[in-house]
Amino acid sequence: MNRCRRVKPTGQKYTGVIEMFWNQGMEGVAWSFVADGKTGWDAMMLIEAGDWLKVFGEDGAVDFDGVICPDKKVGLTTHPLWPVPHQRALGCHVKWIQYGWKPDDWAKLFIRDERAGEKLLRAELIKKQPSKDA
Repeated sequence: MNRCRRVKPTGQKYTGVIEMFWNQGMEGVAWSFVADGKTGWDAMMLIEAGDWLKVFGEDGAVDFDGVICPDKKVGLTTHPLWPVPHQRALGCHVKWIQYGWKPDDWAKLFIRDERAGEKLLRAELIKKQPSKDA
């Protein structure tokens, strides 16, 4: 059962592109947003539960528009070298998949083959506001 709140957060809207993020020591690819007008680490934000994301395809059509609700069960698999079940999408170990999406379909938004002419997809992001209890 999906328990994610589907409420669009209020706050600053960022524009930029989305892509996968991986760094040595991470256990799986994370989905990230790179904001326009910023550079380096200041430009990158990890996409998290409760954030609102709108993704535009290469043709300008909206490919996704909604609140992020991670599904950490879809696409679970094991491998002889990694016997603990983990999620896979497009051959990558990933941290989560958007609820209601097939793993490879979600990953195709972020994992682009620029050698084949695929461009990073444009997007808008509104980050979930931290709770007052945090």
